[in-house]
Amino acid sequence: MSNPTVSAAENAPVDIDGASAVQSILDLKQALEALPSSHRLSQADADVIYAQAFQLAAQGRHEAAYGYFSLLTLYRPTEVRSLKGLALCYRMLEHYDQALSVYSFLAVIEPQELDHDIAIVECLLLKRELDEARATVQLVLQCARDQPAGKAAARAQALHDLLH
Repeated sequence: MSNPTVSAAENAPVDIDGASAVQSILDLKQALEALPSSHRLSQADADVIYAQAFQLAAQGRHEAAYGYFSLLTLYRPTEVRSLKGLALCYRMLEHYDQALSVYSFLAVIEPQELDHDIAIVECLLLKRELDEARATVQLVLQCARDQPAGKAAARAQALHDLLH
């Protein structure tokens, strides 16, 4: 699913056909992964930093965890686990606009993963932007219908029911 917050907010059809949009996303991801900074941190070092960040987040020390996740995203700008950790920290620290930005980026680089879109709806709810949350959850439900039933579809339906 492409970024539902943009589509819902603008209420305008997307000019790019599906194949071009997918290719653009793949090109963006490849360009980010080719940045020189992506090669300055070994996988072993990244794993150690991630483990520390994850442990801090699990302890509820989101401000400290934020620093580590933020560092990881500088060196690994498309690494999903680090981006998810960063978004979670923003969310727990009540920095909802920043969390929305990260979840939106995740939705762009992993368009098939509805959990990112659901997290967007949840952040909109936390910001009390109910109209935008309703419009976005509607889009998520439409995409969920095209996928096999699972937890994401159930979460989207629960959010839809809550909002309506």
